[in-house]
Parts: sequence; structure tokens; C-alpha cells
Amino acid sequence: MTFLLVLCGFIMSEDKLDILVSNSFYPLLDNQYRYLLLVGGKGSGKSEFAARKMLYRCWVEGNHSFMVVRKVRNTLYGTAIKTWMALLREQKIHYQYNEMKRRISFLNYNGQYNEIIFEGLDDPGKIESAKGITGFHIEEATDISEHDFTISDLCLREELAIYTQTMLSFNPELVQAEWLKDLFFPHEQIKTEEGNTVNGRPSYIHHSTVSDNPIKKIRDTYRVTLEGLRDPTLRKICLEGQWAAPKGLIFPDWDVVELPSTRRSYYDDVWYGGDFGFSIDQAALLRIYRKSNHYWLKELFYELDMTNRDIANRMKRDLKISYDEESIWDSAEPKSIVELRDYGVNASPSEKGPDSVKAGIKFMKECHIHIVKGSPNLEKERKTYKIEEDRNGKPTGKPVEFNNHLMSAARYGIYTKRKHVTQVFV
Repeated sequence: MTFLLVLCGFIMSEDKLDILVSNSFYPLLDNQYRYLLLVGGKGSGKSEFAARKMLYRCWVEGNHSFMVVRKVRNTLYGTAIKTWMALLREQKIHYQYNEMKRRISFLNYNGQYNEIIFEGLDDPGKIESAKGITGFHIEEATDISEHDFTISDLCLREELAIYTQTMLSFNPELVQAEWLKDLFFPHEQIKTEEGNTVNGRPSYIHHSTVSDNPIKKIRDTYRVTLEGLRDPTLRKICLEGQWAAPKGLIFPDWDVVELPSTRRSYYDDVWYGGDFGFSIDQAALLRIYRKSNHYWLKELFYELDMTNRDIANRMKRDLKISYDEESIWDSAEPKSIVELRDYGVNASPSEKGPDSVKAGIKFMKECHIHIVKGSPNLEKERKTYKIEEDRNGKPTGKPVEFNNHLMSAARYGIYTKRKHVTQVFV
């Protein structure tokens, strides 16, 4: 695989932009199709390329107002916003970040103003009222509905001297967005395909896998993880980047609801479950509310590249998190738990043993568990949290150990405190 460093130099040698892209993504920098579908396996660099292309256009064309969209607004900081900040720092471009409005602004090489606006489709009014938008990046497009897509699409309604484009990046999980497949994909097999006009929409499909990621460390680390997947369905989605629908879900009946009460006294107990992660695995935290044998799970953060200090600082500065209340973490990382305690977090180890995963799942199946609205990554993990199949498609009886950070956090928290529930019914 060849990797290209795109040099965009203007006027003076210091006024240049260096963008690292793979040979596979390089032609897309000047792709002008109305819809650019960035689809493929995990770790292929789809979302990062979308950011690089928008920066490239800001630098070359200027006067852009791009919008980056996800299903839920409060998930943008840990993903798209951090990606953009890192990219601008890497390029030594001075920028301003307005936290309240969730927008980054900067000037290009000749002083033209550009801004990147970050919004969630959980507040569609802000997107519908947006003016002067020159392009979109819809991140994790399988999380949104066709109606959500239409709302975004209608924002690109103004005639511009330059082209307008919506980029959609996603892994092809069929169970989550069959509408997306029906709307843009004329063939069952996903492949890079130019010039489709499906349902009247001129589009370009770009297929990528982990081999197309230009960053060697990420490419090599992800490849080891993905090639270690034994489950054929997840291999097809995550490694090969092809449409597939997971079957054998472990918790198919969890619903998504509003939290029944914000009063702490309404519940028998409230605590937290967490999972450590770093480079390719997200650190995850959720709040667990219990009333009798009903549980409500609220996602709080789900982010890459978080050290234990980062986790502790996030818990201590976030007004939605009470860091002095008990949080239960993976007991396989005792050093990390000790570090959280040293930073002032009330962290405890999960209960683990030879059969604790199976026992934890069994106990959770006996409970009534609900996902609180505004927990998109938890919803997504639940839809792929399945019994692993062998290469012949036969169930192994064990859950797939992949993309399960919030599910693991929930299990650590619920199963470890199960004795408190047992006492209620004695």
C-alpha cells in the first residue's frame, strides 16, 4: 500500500498544508460527487479522511462553513471535535473553539475565514435553521434514520460557486440502517464504484479496509484485533467492510426510554460502571440506576486515547458525574483502579472469576434493563453484542470480545452489585 503526503503550497514555503492520505483515498480529495459514501471496515481511516478533505478544501478554496453531524450532539467532543483539534495542531494552524456553539474557526493561507460546526440530530432544529452551509460530513451514518438524513440534506440548498458535497462515513452494519443500503447501494457486494445515480442521487462509493489507514501504528494494531475475530458475521462487517446483519444477539429486548425520574431518591441505588481503553479501544463510563430489579443505563463518555488521569479529570469536572459515588471497573487492571483512587475517584474492582462473564450475562438476562435515550454508543454495542459463532456458523456459547466496552461496563457494575439486589427479595 502506498501512502501519499499531499503538499499544498501557496505564496511562501511556510504557507503549506501537509496532508497524509493513503493511495486509496487520495483521488477523493478532488471528488465532486454530490454524495461521497465512505464505507468499509473498522480502522480504515474513513472519518479521519473526511476531516482531512474538509481541511484541504478550506485551505485551497476558503470561505467554507462545513457541518459535522452525529446522531447525538454530546458524543461529538470525544470523536469529531478531538479529531479536528488534533489535525489543526498537527498542521500548526491557529484556531478558536467556541465550546457553547460547538464550532471551530480558523483562517486559511490567505486570510479567508473557515468554520467547522458540530451538531447532533437529536436537536434537528439547529440543523434546519443553519445558513450558508457548504458541505456535510455525517459520521456513523448507520446510527441515523432516513428522516435524519433528509433533514441534513435539505440544508445544502444554496447555489455556490464551488461544489457542495455530503460525505457519509460508516461501517456496513445492515441491521442498523437498511435504508442506507437501499438508498445508495445498487449491489450486494460493496466495492469502490464511481458514477452511481441511485434514486436520483449522484454518488460515489469508496470501499476501504484497515489496510487503507495511512497511520502505521493504528493500521498494524487494528489488523491484529480484526484478524483475530472468529465470528464470521463480524469479520465480514469489521474486517472486510461488507454488509452483514449480526444474529444471535445476547440482549435483543432492551428498550430505549426516557429516564423515569431525575430524583436520586426515586431509585434504590445509583452507581457507575466503567471500562478502560486507549488507542483502539474506547474508555467507557455509564451511570446505572436501579429500582428493584429494573435498571436504567445512561452513557456518559466513550472516548479513545484517555489515560487514567484523563478519565479521573473527566469524571471530576463533568457536573453530570459524581466521582465520589462508587464506580466499578475491570478488575483485570488493578493498577489502573489504584491510579483512579489516587486521583480521587471512588473506584472499585469488578467481581471476576472463571465463569463471571457467563454468570454476569445470565444474571442480567433475569433483570429488566433499559437504555436511557441519548446513549448512542450503548445502543450500537447492544445491536452487535452477540454470541460468537465458529467459522462454520455454530454458536460457541461465549460473547464476542469486540466493540463491547459499554456492555462490559454495564456487566461489571450490575453483576458485581447483584448481592444488594438479592437482599431486596429475601
